[in-house]
Amino acid sequence: MSTSLLYHAFGIVGYICQSTRYMAGAVIVAISDDRWKLRCPVCRSREVTCRGKQVRRFRAVPIGRKAVYIDLPVQRVECSKCQVVRQVKVRFADEKKRYTRAFTRLVLDLSRYRPARRWRGILGWAGIW
Repeated sequence: MSTSLLYHAFGIVGYICQSTRYMAGAVIVAISDDRWKLRCPVCRSREVTCRGKQVRRFRAVPIGRKAVYIDLPVQRVECSKCQVVRQVKVRFADEKKRYTRAFTRLVLDLSRYRPARRWRGILGWAGIW
């Protein structure tokens, strides 16, 4: 999957597509962030030290009837200036959410035209809220 498709289909900017897998009727896209763009999430300083990664999976806009998931190894950083250890911010999803902003917009658009019991089956999803 190309970086252009990440932008135009899912609204994901500034990440590089590493691989695409197809498992159990779903598309799983592994992406990565540029290590040289890392900043402290608190003070925005570039003086950070990497302290491990954790892979997070986000639900993205489906392609046809196939569910799409985005796997991103989120870097933990220690800031030299403010002395905090935090995960860097994910630019395409809100904090503590497991779905992208584009997926949120899709759900809100569908909820305007159909009751929730009709579009939940289309997304193959029981509910997030």
